Amino acid sequence: MLSLRTELEAVFTKIGYTVVIGQGDFHAGTCVVLKDKKVVVNKFTPLEQQIDFLFRALSEMDLSNVFLLPEIREMIDERTTLFR
Repeated sequence: MLSLRTELEAVFTKIGYTVVIGQGDFHAGTCVVLKDKKVVVNKFTPLEQQIDFLFRALSEMDLSNVFLLPEIREMIDERTTLFR
């Protein structure tokens, strides 16, 4: 599962986001801070939920011009259908 999270983090990096895995009293989210695009994930959230969040966030983005491993694109597409 950790390698799946790593693959998803790589997708965010490709599209210009910095992925921050941190601790604190917060939930996961995406944001822009002074023009820097960030994805923030609470490291104390169970890994499965972290991965689910990353998939949901990616499913809301235009990835049509980004090369993704076919397996990753398929999983994102599946979740896009679920969340819309």
